[in-house]
Amino acid sequence: MNFSLIKILLAIFFISVFVFLLTLLVIPFPVEKLISSPSTIILDKDSKMLRVTLAADEMWRIPIKTGDISPALKKAVLAYEDRHFYYHFGVNPIAIFRAMIANCKAGKIVQGGSTITMQMARLIEPKPRTVKNKLIEIFRAFQLELRYSKKEILTFYFNLAPYGGNIVGVGAASYLYFNKDPKHLSLGECCLLAAIPNSPNKLRPDLNIEAAKKARLKVLKLLLNQTKISVGKKIEAQSEPLPNKRFPLPFEIPHLSNSLIQKYPQTKIINTAIDNDIQRLAEKILKSHLSPLENKGITNGAVVVIENRNHNLRALVGSKDFYDIQNSGQVNGALAPRSPGSALKPFIYALGIENGIISPESLLFDVPVEYSGYRPVNYDDTYHGAVTVREALIRSLNVPAVNLYAKLGGDGIYSFLKEAGISTLPKPQNYYGLSLILGGCGVNLLELTNLYAGLANGGKFKPVRFLKADVDFEGKQLLSKSTCFILSEMLSELRRPELPSVWEYSINMPKVAWKTGTSYGHRDAWSIGYTPKYTIGVWVGNFDGKGVPELVGAEAAAPVLFSLFNVINKPSGNNWFLQPQTVKQRQVCSKSGMPLGEYCASAKDELFLPGISPYLKCNLHQLIFVDVKTGKRLCSHCRDGKNYEERIVEKWPAEIATWMARNGFSLDLIPEHYPLCSKIVSGKKPIILSPTSQTEYKIRPGVNLKYQKILLDATVSNETKTIYWFLDGKLVFSGRPTEKAFFTPTHGIHRVLCTDDQGRDSEVRFVIK
Repeated sequence: MNFSLIKILLAIFFISVFVFLLTLLVIPFPVEKLISSPSTIILDKDSKMLRVTLAADEMWRIPIKTGDISPALKKAVLAYEDRHFYYHFGVNPIAIFRAMIANCKAGKIVQGGSTITMQMARLIEPKPRTVKNKLIEIFRAFQLELRYSKKEILTFYFNLAPYGGNIVGVGAASYLYFNKDPKHLSLGECCLLAAIPNSPNKLRPDLNIEAAKKARLKVLKLLLNQTKISVGKKIEAQSEPLPNKRFPLPFEIPHLSNSLIQKYPQTKIINTAIDNDIQRLAEKILKSHLSPLENKGITNGAVVVIENRNHNLRALVGSKDFYDIQNSGQVNGALAPRSPGSALKPFIYALGIENGIISPESLLFDVPVEYSGYRPVNYDDTYHGAVTVREALIRSLNVPAVNLYAKLGGDGIYSFLKEAGISTLPKPQNYYGLSLILGGCGVNLLELTNLYAGLANGGKFKPVRFLKADVDFEGKQLLSKSTCFILSEMLSELRRPELPSVWEYSINMPKVAWKTGTSYGHRDAWSIGYTPKYTIGVWVGNFDGKGVPELVGAEAAAPVLFSLFNVINKPSGNNWFLQPQTVKQRQVCSKSGMPLGEYCASAKDELFLPGISPYLKCNLHQLIFVDVKTGKRLCSHCRDGKNYEERIVEKWPAEIATWMARNGFSLDLIPEHYPLCSKIVSGKKPIILSPTSQTEYKIRPGVNLKYQKILLDATVSNETKTIYWFLDGKLVFSGRPTEKAFFTPTHGIHRVLCTDDQGRDSEVRFVIK
C-alpha cells in the first residue's frame, strides 16, 4: 500500500468521524422522553410516603435520585447487564461481536449485546429488533454518552426500566414487590430487580415465581464469578423468600390528597405538613366514637388538627371511612360548608371585650327581644334574665349573643370573620343579619378550626399551611393577646351544663379552651378546642343533611375532641398561656358585675383590661331615703324637714326589671316617689316592646277582631309601680307593669304612649292596614 492510499484512507476516516459527530449534534436527541410523566406522590412532614397515584398513562412511576439507589442494586445490574459500563462510550464492540456469533450459531436472536446506554435508547424509542434499528440504538447511545454522565445515564435507566405490568422504574418496583424504599433492598431483592427488565412479564414474581427464582440465581452466580460477593452471601440471598403478590401502595389522607392534587396539578411530589401519627390517631378515634352512634342514624364526621405556632395542618380526616359509598364517605367533611351553630359565639364576645363593651363578669340580659321582626330564642326555648358574660358564653345562650352583636353595630362579626380567613360568606352582611352569630351561615371545619387557632396564637390570624414548604405568613393581628387570654380563660371553664354527659372523656384532659355548636334541626354537631400547641376541630353529622336528636355538639363531637387531646397533647413545661402584663385582676360587685360601688354587699374577682374594660362603678345598689311617716321615697328636693331613714336597694334597669317581676324573681320593693314632690325623677323611661315602631300590622279579613288584638307591653325599672297606656291620646290602660294590656285594631296610622308613675314616657308610631 503506497503512501497516497494511506492518506486517502485517513482522510476518509476523519471525514467519516467528522460527519458522524456532526450528525450526532445536528439530529436532535429526544430529551423529553427521558423523563416520563411520574405518579403523584404525597409525603408527610417527615417525607414519608402517604399516597401514590397512577401516572397519566396508568403506569406506576416513582422517580428516584442517584443517592436513593442501593449500592447492591447497582452492582447487580452492572454485573448482569453491562459489566464494562464505566469503560465504554455507549457501545461495547466485543459484546456486539460475541452476540452476533451466538445468534448466527443459534439461527435466531439469543443474545443482545446491548449496553445499558443502548437499552436506554431502546426504552425511549421502542422498535422491532432489526439491524437498522440496532444501528439507530448505537447512534442514540453515542448521543446519550455525549450529553450525560455515567451516573446520570444509570439513574435514567433505573427510572425507565420495565418491571412487569404497569410498573416502570425501580422505585415503583421496590414498593410494589417488596414494600420498601429502594435504599433498603436486600441483596436477593436487588438481584431479582436486576433480572426482571430483561423479560419483564415473564419474570414477575407475582405471576411466575419459579422463573423469578432462576433469574435471581443467575444474577447471583454472575456476582460470585466476578468476585463481587462471597459464597456465603450468595447462599443467604438465594434463600430469601420471593413475594407472590404485589403490595398495595400507601393510600393515606385520601380527602386531603385529592384536594392537593387538584390544587397543585403540576406538582408531582407534594410534601405536606401532615403528621401521620396524629393523622392515624384522629382517624382511629373518630371511627371508634362514631361506631356506637350508627344505630342512632349518625353516620359521619370529620377532624382537623392544626399546630398553632405556624398554623401547620397536622391532620385532616374528611369522613369516617373513605370507602363507605353508602354514606358518601368520599365527601370531604372538613371542607363542606355547614351551619356552625354556636361555634362562632366566642368571637362576638372577643370583640365585645376588645372594644370595652363587656368584661367577664358584666351582666347581659337574656329576656325576650325583637329586632325588626327578628326574635332570637335560646336553644331550650327559655330565658334566664340577667346573666354574666362568662355564663352566657359557657351556657351558649343565644339572646345575649345577638344583643351584643347588635350593640357592636356596623359590620361587627361579619367583617372580622372575612378578614380572619372565613371564605364561605359570599353575600353582603345584611343578607345574614343578626342570625349570623347563631350559625345562620355556612362555615367549613378547616377554616373554623383555623379561626380558633388564631385565638391560640394571641389574636394573630393567618392561613393554614398545607405544605411543608408553604410560606409562614406574618398574619393579621385582629385581636389583642390580652383579649385572647381572657377569652381562653373563660372557654377553659369546666363547669358547664353539658359537661356531665362527657365528663368521662375530660377527667384526665389537659387544660383546654373549647366550645361546642349544634345547628338548627340537629343537623351538625361541632366541638372546637385549643391548647398552646394544638387546635382541634370536630364535626359530626350526616352528609345528606339529615337531622338526628342526638346530634348535639357536647354529646356527639366533644368526646372525640377530648379523646384526641388526651393522646396528642404531651405534657410540657408550658401547659397554658402566659398571662399578659396588660391583663389585671380586680374586684367587682357579685350581683352587677360592675366595679365595686359604695353600697355593694359582696365582691368577686374578674380579669380585666385597664383603660379598656367597663369602668363605671356599680349602680345596681343604690341608697334611697324613705319617709318614716308615709313610707314614700324622698329625693333631694323633698327630703328637707322630713323624718326619713336610709335603705340600700337593688334598682334593676328598665330593660329587665319587668321581665324579672313577671317570672317570679324576688326584687327589692322600692317605694314610689313622694307624690307631692314637684320634680321629675331621673332615670330610664319605659321601653316599649309591643307594638314595635314603624311596623305595619294587617287586619286579616274574615277573622273576628277580638282574636286580632295587639299587645301593649313595656319594661320599666323595678322602682316603677304603675304605667299608663295612651292610644292616639286616649287612656286605654293603667295598672302594674307586670300586667299585659291589649287593644282592638283599627285601620290607620296610630300613636301609642307609655308613661310611668314618675312622669317619664316613651312613644311609638305604627300602621294598621
